[in-house]
Amino acid sequence: MPIVPMKQEITVERGSTINREGKAIPDITFSLKCRVDEGSFLVQHKTTGTIGSETVVATLKILLDKLADIDYSDVITYQNELNATIKGKPKKINVKRSLSGKPVLTEVLL
Repeated sequence: MPIVPMKQEITVERGSTINREGKAIPDITFSLKCRVDEGSFLVQHKTTGTIGSETVVATLKILLDKLADIDYSDVITYQNELNATIKGKPKKINVKRSLSGKPVLTEVLL
């Protein structure tokens, strides 16, 4: 049982790879239950002699139960309650462990 409620779902698309015999393994698509926290913030760039600029940076933090099978080459798709679809590759993957060393959560940042 997960330590946080996992009410959202992501779709993971894994590209084709080549095994040891040189045969191509086809694309794999699977879904995982997760907890997603979305957010955005404004970054202001100020330099001397020029007009400052602003950039909106969107973040997506995904929490998965235990040790999830996520790789940096995977493409993750998430659709929120407003039907906005966010698709991207993981930028950071962290495994959170308990005091005994067992994996409790996998944190993925897009």
